[in-house]
Amino acid sequence: MEKKQDRSALGQESAQSAGPKKRVFLADDHRLVREGLAALLDRTGQFEVVGQCGNGLDVVDQAAKLGPDVVVLDVELPGLNGIDVCHGLKRKLPDTVVLVLSMHDDESFVIRALQNGARGYLLKDSAGSDLAEAIRTVMAGQMFIGSGIDKNVLSRLHRPHVEPYDTLTSRERQVLQLIAEGKTNRKIGEALGLAVKTVDTHRMRLMRKLEIHDQTTLVKFFLKRNGVWHLGSGDASPDSRKQL
Repeated sequence: MEKKQDRSALGQESAQSAGPKKRVFLADDHRLVREGLAALLDRTGQFEVVGQCGNGLDVVDQAAKLGPDVVVLDVELPGLNGIDVCHGLKRKLPDTVVLVLSMHDDESFVIRALQNGARGYLLKDSAGSDLAEAIRTVMAGQMFIGSGIDKNVLSRLHRPHVEPYDTLTSRERQVLQLIAEGKTNRKIGEALGLAVKTVDTHRMRLMRKLEIHDQTTLVKFFLKRNGVWHLGSGDASPDSRKQL
């Protein structure tokens, strides 16, 4: 019994000596996953989960209100995918660190996440201790690439050219994903707080930038580049209507 008490005391002392708890924001479209991650991080005594979100359109605004040290972000989010959420977080919250937690081990996902501002990438089948290690690593200013991912991916981050998709504004990326989710201009306008005519203008501009001339090809382009998200699985809050 004394040994157990000693170990507990040592654990508390270690947590206290590490300084204030790091503030964490969780973004995943599965509530059970978010609650499980929150419980796991709480047990370490080193992290405080200050907020959770299940819709990609809401992440940046909610994180801006809460001021977390790190955002743990899933790639597959309704409304706006995690890669583009990274892009918005980097612009609006440059001091907040982003760690992507995903089931996708494809190199293209990893590279795009890092290019859009993520400092680390961890697979969802990793051990719980790996998540804590990843957060500590990225908070220390270092890159973190989890097991199961080719570590040489870091050497392939810089491309000699800019892809057309990278020229899209945050609003155009939002509209593109909602188009891929099968929403009409009216529904997109309602979700983003825009007039139907404004939505149509964004649609025309993004199609021109991508050199795509019909909606079928546009949807195929999005799905090929970003994968199949949980399309239409959530509604955005009024705050998500703001430009990222």
